[in-house]
Amino acid sequence: MGLINPVPAQRARLLLAQGDLAAAARWIQERGLGPDDEPAYPREPEYLVLARVLLAQDRPGPALALLDRMLAAADAQNRAGSIIEIQALRALALAAAGQEARAVDVLAAALTLACPQGYVRVFADEGPPMGALLARLVAAQKADQAAARGVPLGCLARVLRAFGGKDDAQGAGRDAAAAVPGLAEQLTARELEILVLLAAGMPNPRIAGELVVTVDTVKKHVSHLLGKLGAANRTEAVTRARQLGLIP
Repeated sequence: MGLINPVPAQRARLLLAQGDLAAAARWIQERGLGPDDEPAYPREPEYLVLARVLLAQDRPGPALALLDRMLAAADAQNRAGSIIEIQALRALALAAAGQEARAVDVLAAALTLACPQGYVRVFADEGPPMGALLARLVAAQKADQAAARGVPLGCLARVLRAFGGKDDAQGAGRDAAAAVPGLAEQLTARELEILVLLAAGMPNPRIAGELVVTVDTVKKHVSHLLGKLGAANRTEAVTRARQLGLIP
């Protein structure tokens, strides 16, 4: 079995991120990739790009069929990292096909597998469509739906935090978060994490338990959050955060 070279696939993903769907589609065509192929493991990164191109072209059916075959192969070889990324894309494909309940279930399963292993950016890197699906998962948790209950709120908070955070390679530091227009003083990544838990209705003791900090520490963060958001209470803070696009 040959070694995987993910670099070309990463360049193609960059084209997609930059909105150049035509160039990404040409890249796929040049490599002779098709949605009816049986992807070999060494070419998995390329076929994951193909799935993303199909989704960007509003072709969720072929994308889902391709991803189903890839999932079967990854399951057979017990490749957890592959399973997580494939399931994340399957969730997006199901949502694009109008199967929102199944999409939420698949995303919940992917997160349940991913969070203990630290796979967070896998979801954040999928951008706004994944953010919208995560919002549906949060809503499903509030409605106490079975599949959503299996995802710890702390896990959801870390993923949503990754949507807004800069990585350390950009010099932002571990506790920094991305700048948000409309805020005089930006939230730290930890404050954003706590904000997600507040939006889920968690009291301070539960937040402390989720984040493994003291209740006094949580109270300080909440106080800072209220001040930065110009809110009188938690409800106002959550409303303001949603208006700013900090949380779904």
